[in-house]
Parts: sequence; C-alpha cells; structure tokens
Amino acid sequence: MSPGGLRLAYEKRVFGNCIGLMYQLLYHLQNIHSLGGAISALIALAGFAFSLWMAYDCWKRQGDGYWIWLILFSGGLFALIYFFTQYWTGTRVEYSIWKRFAMSGRIREMQLRARQLNTAASYEVLGDAYMSVRKFPEAETAYREALKRQPDIFDVQVRIGYALVELDRADDAYPFLAKAYTQKPDYDSHQLVWHLARCQAHRGKYEDARNLYEYFLRKHSYSQAQIEYAQVLFALGQRDAGKAALQELLSDIELSPRYTRSRERRWARAAKKLLRTWNAPAAAQN
Repeated sequence: MSPGGLRLAYEKRVFGNCIGLMYQLLYHLQNIHSLGGAISALIALAGFAFSLWMAYDCWKRQGDGYWIWLILFSGGLFALIYFFTQYWTGTRVEYSIWKRFAMSGRIREMQLRARQLNTAASYEVLGDAYMSVRKFPEAETAYREALKRQPDIFDVQVRIGYALVELDRADDAYPFLAKAYTQKPDYDSHQLVWHLARCQAHRGKYEDARNLYEYFLRKHSYSQAQIEYAQVLFALGQRDAGKAALQELLSDIELSPRYTRSRERRWARAAKKLLRTWNAPAAAQN
C-alpha cells in the first residue's frame, strides 16, 4: 500500500474510534435519570473533551501516531499519561504549582529566621526564595530590608533591579542595574546584561536595548531573549530584521530534539503570534 493509502487508513481508524467515543458519550447522556446519572454524563463529557484535546495537541506537535491511537482508544487513561509525560513537562503550570508547593514551607521558615536574626543576609536569602517562585513584590520588600541593614551588598542591588523589571517598574530598576553594569558587566553569567536590556526596552531606550540584546545573544540563545530582541527591532522600525529573527528562532526550535521542542513550545507560539500580528497590516493592504 502506498504511503498515502496508509495515511488514509490510519485516519479512518482514528475517526472510527472517535465515533465510538461519541456513542459512549451519547449513551450516558440518554440515561440521565438521577443525580448519579447526571454526574456520570458530566464525567464522560469531560473525559471525551480531554481526550480530544490531548490527541489534537499530539497531532499538532507532530508526535508519534501511536500516542494518538492510545489516547483515543484507552477511554482517557493514556490521555492522562500523555498530559503528565508530554504536555505538562516544561509548562508554566508545572513550574508555578510544584515550585510554589515545594518552597512554601521553606519560605515560612525563612520568614521566621529573618525576623529572629534581623540581618541583611537573612533577608537576602528570603528575597532569593521569593524570586525563585516569582513573588516579586515580596522579593522587593525583602531585598529592601536587606539594604536597610547593609546598603553596599552588590548581589542584592542587582536582584532588586531584577525584581523591579519583572514588576514593570523599569525607571525604578534602572539605577540599580546601570550602576551594577558599570562595575561588573558580565555578572551572573550575563543575566545582568539581559535584564538591563529588558529595562531599557521598557523605558523606550530601544537603541541601547538593541545593543545590549545583541551582546547578550552572542553569549546565549535564550528563546525569550530572542523574541524580546525582535520586538525591539520592530519598535525601531526594522520590521524585516525583526521578522527574520523570529523566523530563525522558529527554525532552530523546529530542528531541535523533541524534548527541546516541548520545552520551547510556549516561545514558539509567542513567535508565531507576533509574526501573525506583524503580517496582518501587510495582508490587509493587499
């Protein structure tokens, strides 16, 4: 059988299985005679929708065909397995839930310790813990408490700048980051350069931001930084260069191993969304 014929046969089998799932769902819906029947119908409906969602995600990511087959044939079991082993990995959901859960007890201990010791070091550690779970207002407060007790801590000055950038308070962040950059431009594996570039972009200093991004991207290839760099180019009116940067990022992600594509999926989506937005005016004119 030709490859096209095999593909058609496979799609027919998948479609047939979807029909089977729909019949099961209709059976539950037709037998709602009590509260228990209604609950069963809702569970069946949720399971059907979840299985379709996972199967669609697998197809969209060009995953192995056997995953789609297992997701649709297992009554929801392999949809759950796929969610936790393929879809969940590397998402912000995973980060925010598990990271915060794991750190909640430690943060309470650090809060108590900081009150007891009342030292700059204890508040610095508390601020770092808040930063690790993206609680930036609390991190800023802890870092300022540390600076009250010891104003010359270089690390704290940098990290409070990081927190202020995340809080979209670029004008407040700039004095901390600019001062640190003049002292140690390669600090924190060039993370200081990246955050200063973000800070300048938020402040509308796009020429400065572009130079900083270009320096940083010669050292690192973070997808987020590449997207931010493309946005800076677009703000400078360099539309073609911005689009080319996004296309290069998407090409790199597409050619990466599967685990890397999974990890970078949200940045690929962001890049595609930007390209659609930037191409929309040109399409409207045509």
